[in-house]
Amino acid sequence: MTSTLEDTLAKPEKKRAREWSPQKLAARIARDRPLMLIVLIAILSGWMTISYPESFPHPANFAAVLLDAAQSGILTVGMMILLVGGVFDLSIGSTLAFAGIVAGTLVKEIGLPPLVAFVAGILSGTAIGAINGFIITRLRINALITTLAMQGILRGVTQLIASAGVANLPEGFKPFGQTVFLGLQSPFWVMLVVVLLAWFGMTRTRFFRQFYYIGSNRRAADLSGIKGDQVTFVGFAIMGTLAGLAGTLLASRLSNAVVLAGVGTELRTITAAILGGASLFGGAGTIPGAFLGVLFMALVQNGLIIARVPVFWQSIVIGVVLLVAIGVDQLGQRSK
Repeated sequence: MTSTLEDTLAKPEKKRAREWSPQKLAARIARDRPLMLIVLIAILSGWMTISYPESFPHPANFAAVLLDAAQSGILTVGMMILLVGGVFDLSIGSTLAFAGIVAGTLVKEIGLPPLVAFVAGILSGTAIGAINGFIITRLRINALITTLAMQGILRGVTQLIASAGVANLPEGFKPFGQTVFLGLQSPFWVMLVVVLLAWFGMTRTRFFRQFYYIGSNRRAADLSGIKGDQVTFVGFAIMGTLAGLAGTLLASRLSNAVVLAGVGTELRTITAAILGGASLFGGAGTIPGAFLGVLFMALVQNGLIIARVPVFWQSIVIGVVLLVAIGVDQLGQRSK
């Protein structure tokens, strides 16, 4: 009897020991991608601090990392919303460049007030996103085909508007992307506001929660009364708006609207979103996860630059990271 009583009392202790075993912890980290990213960011930051103490652990470098994350962060928020809803947009890089050229042309060549040109650049992105959404939801053309075609169309139109870009933008246009607050440039603060608003929307509002239902089971969502086409259309309009915002901020920060801006942005954005918990199957992902994915990618790029790794290797690393992230996503889907 005593032995049985001792065994009973010991069971909770054994259970707790099993719960806190290294294997359990590793399995939890592998399943929870935001947690995994926090661990990876900590490991990468520690390794870079030890390996490059003269250049990595300095406020100026951290400010550079956050500035690099700003553009990707704004775009990844929109991409995360779309991926949660089961779709994606491959035209965001072209939309970014187009919006910058529109804003630059209006403020320099036509002479519109800087604020008007800035807003017009953002709205041009909204228009592109709305066109994508209309084609996908009304004409029933696949999102991959639609946005890939739009990518090529916009690159051509951007070249026609200003083949050499728009250089030396007026002084009044620069504060949007060059204002410094607490040691960080305005694009970071804009990204932070976008992240917080999107996090609130996805967790606290009924409309944005519908993206999860649509991405998880579109047919069931339609039968439950959710207007999937309307929600998807709004998602693409939001994505276009955020791409327009990122493009105009970039033009302001560089004082130049660059025709080839945003090349390869789609790859980085989708990689960051999937790292942050999004799934190509839809119905999964969080905004904090997207932010952590962007931060991790920015740290990886910063580390490659500090280590003086050639540019073409940076693209290879990003591609490998994307394949690994998709592989983890596929394994997670099979284990369900």
